[in-house]
Amino acid sequence: MNTVDVRNCPYDLSIESLKTGSIFGALSASAIEYLTQAGTLKQYQQGELVYQDGDKGDSFYIIIEGTFDYFLDSNSSTSLIRRLVFGEALGYVTMVALSPRQGYTVAATDGMLLEINPQVFAEFHDRFAFDFGILILNLSRDMARNIQVLARTLSDAGVSIDLSKS
Repeated sequence: MNTVDVRNCPYDLSIESLKTGSIFGALSASAIEYLTQAGTLKQYQQGELVYQDGDKGDSFYIIIEGTFDYFLDSNSSTSLIRRLVFGEALGYVTMVALSPRQGYTVAATDGMLLEINPQVFAEFHDRFAFDFGILILNLSRDMARNIQVLARTLSDAGVSIDLSKS
């Protein structure tokens, strides 16, 4: 992993391009510019580990370029839980849940992530309150869609879960 200065980024960080990603959708140009300037751009090579099971979940990432695979191990196997592409968020759930990472993520291709830590997230809230609401809605919508897919997958597999006991 290499940290990249926004001025030397090899990928398209134009507002027009970023707005086509689901997490950036409907955000103002100044809000997107703030996130790309205040966040940390991290470049990964194919096969490189982004984070591992048990790491502190103290930030989340937005995929700028490439494909990233999120895996979860069980007692007997490893499962691909999600393949993430441009404009999607990775690690948001553990940051909000204040929990360690569950599973691990690997770069499936060469790519770049924009890391948003809690300080940047809080400052974004203070400086861009309206856009912060849109960002939360975009992140929640993405999470809700994933919950729907997971619920259908569990149902198709005949798995029953009682969340009242968790």
